[in-house]
Amino acid sequence: MFAVAALFINYAQAQFKPVGKDFCIELQFFPFGNPVIMATGDNYDVGGTNVPVFGISPRFFLTEKMELKVDLQFSAFSTKNKVPVPAGGNGVEEVTVNSMGGFGLNFGLNYHFKGTERISPYVGAMFGFGIANTHTKVTGLNHVQGDSRNDKAGTFGLGFDLVTGFNWYIVKGLYIGAEVDLGVGFAKPLKTSTSTTVGGVTNANTVNPTSSRVAFAFTAGPALRLGWKF
Repeated sequence: MFAVAALFINYAQAQFKPVGKDFCIELQFFPFGNPVIMATGDNYDVGGTNVPVFGISPRFFLTEKMELKVDLQFSAFSTKNKVPVPAGGNGVEEVTVNSMGGFGLNFGLNYHFKGTERISPYVGAMFGFGIANTHTKVTGLNHVQGDSRNDKAGTFGLGFDLVTGFNWYIVKGLYIGAEVDLGVGFAKPLKTSTSTTVGGVTNANTVNPTSSRVAFAFTAGPALRLGWKF
């Protein structure tokens, strides 16, 4: 009787959790920033802690406990600020557009514990890199028609993270999950450029930074993860 019960439990678990040679695709959304490596800011996330990040992650199970994953993550964000002409003044409104784009790629290995029938806790490690670029464009500079300013900057980052999390299988082949990580990152600013046009004359300046920095950060921002097992 006990043997039959054990077989039944194992069979029920197999209906939800992946086994060896199973393949999964996961969609990721980080509403307040990226807790992985995406070209570095203060906590080596893309563009700051309030920039949403999206991702897609193919995952392959070597066994029911060992999982290989690749995280492809990206972010794009833009804001516009308009300053009207002061009362009694002349000219045009000054418009500032701040935009950011980022890309990150991570490779990882997770180990899944037994957990329960539907919940699969795990620990893992991953290594990744990312690039982020920011652009600030001002038109109508100082409320003068035709005057403008353009500022561009980039950052390249590398990082190693230890992670822990869980997957909760809602129905067969469909799960949601959460994850936190502890990581060390290396960041190097890339080329920055500034150009200003005043009275039809443009002055440009480009700087190639030589500095770099190492960051240590614990990130536990909320993440929404939705995955399918094939």
